[in-house]
Amino acid sequence: MNILKNCQNNILQKGTAVIISFLTLGTLLILGFYFLSFTLLETKISKSQVKGMETYYLSEAGINEAIWKLKNDEVITDGDDPWKQCFVTSTAPCVDCDTWSDTFIRNYGENTTTTVSINNTQCGRGEIIATSTVLLSNNITSQRVVKIKIFKALGSLTENSPIFAGAPSGETTIQSSILNVYDGNILSNNNLNIKLGSVINIYDNQSTPEQEGQVLAVQNINITASTLNSSSTCSKNLCTGGICEQCPSDTSEMPAIDFNSASSDSYYSKAQAAESQGQCSVIGRDSSSTTVITVSQCVFSESEFKDLLWDIGKGGILVLEHKTNGTATSTYYVTGGVELRGGRSLEINGVLVVDGTIDIGEKAGWKGEIGLNQITIIDPGEGTPSGLLTKGKMNFGTHSSFATTSITGLLYAQDQMRFTGVPNSVCVTGGLLARKISIASCWDGVSIYLDNGIIREGVWGGSELPGGGAAPFSPIVTIEHWEETY
Repeated sequence: MNILKNCQNNILQKGTAVIISFLTLGTLLILGFYFLSFTLLETKISKSQVKGMETYYLSEAGINEAIWKLKNDEVITDGDDPWKQCFVTSTAPCVDCDTWSDTFIRNYGENTTTTVSINNTQCGRGEIIATSTVLLSNNITSQRVVKIKIFKALGSLTENSPIFAGAPSGETTIQSSILNVYDGNILSNNNLNIKLGSVINIYDNQSTPEQEGQVLAVQNINITASTLNSSSTCSKNLCTGGICEQCPSDTSEMPAIDFNSASSDSYYSKAQAAESQGQCSVIGRDSSSTTVITVSQCVFSESEFKDLLWDIGKGGILVLEHKTNGTATSTYYVTGGVELRGGRSLEINGVLVVDGTIDIGEKAGWKGEIGLNQITIIDPGEGTPSGLLTKGKMNFGTHSSFATTSITGLLYAQDQMRFTGVPNSVCVTGGLLARKISIASCWDGVSIYLDNGIIREGVWGGSELPGGGAAPFSPIVTIEHWEETY
């Protein structure tokens, strides 16, 4: 009986052990399958991340090649457009750079394809899209899309020089005067003469990467009993400061203005168009602020403009107002000269263009009316030219002001520009461009603040690009926005 019980106990113990063993084995198998599937999943995730990174870097490679092409690609033998040219110009073989687009495809690695396209929204500004795919097993693909918005900024027409004397035949002379130039340089295509106790300060704009505050001359810089404070001088006889690209400086062509050609972009044509669409308004007020003149004319003869100035009387002001209807903008043109004398004031809201000589306060009297004169120029805003432009000479004399002369615009003379004995300070935001520039006996100071936008608008008549020419875009491609999608 005991033997039987012992056998039964042994069998029970062995059965229990077998069951426990099976349960343990099953648990281990389940855990094994779990860890195996977990490992396989992690492996797939890891491979997916690797392929995702691969497609991202392939897209980035496409973006970088596109940027390189915008800086360097000038050939069509690579199977696409010359990107460097087409991005900013519309000259053959390119189409209109405002709407230009192009695409190239690259296989940077095995089983990979990268498609890169560019679409311009305007000249010098567009969007690049790089789409990369990597072929995985079972015809599964990994894809990454990278988009960037890029642009090239418009550069300077005058080498960042708000005082620009543009003819090799015309020297620039500053004598017995105080001159301050902010955010820019002085450039003379001949000699620059500084004499008779003058003090000239040229200030660099610390917020820009370019080094300004330079005095540049193609010939010599001659300093006699005067003080010149600048970051560098670059000429045949002076090369100081260590930042000159070369000594002397290269000759720089004076930007040309289309005064009165048959082109619709000329200032005369723009003035005619503005007049036909009623976009000019000239208001004259006498010394008591009573309105004595109301004219909707844009184009004047010399005698017509002279009559307007006479009719406002001593102490009066003639205001050229700004108007636009979206297609035409007020542009005032005088087919002759302009003389401001006899105690008159002239306010220009926008641009006044003159064929002949402009004299501001060269004379005090006019038919017995004697007094100081005043000119003010106001910039209506971006995209609209402002300033005083002449095909001849421009002179500011000893009777040119009874207060600070405030000019926000371009002063441009195809011949000489001269400031002599101006009785009050002169402040110009924009630039002075002339064949020859002379500043004499201006002890209250002439201050010039560089504004490349105002210079471009004045030279080009407010157009985005000069007629038929290429805009001076910066060589730097700037990324405005970066975006990634899967």
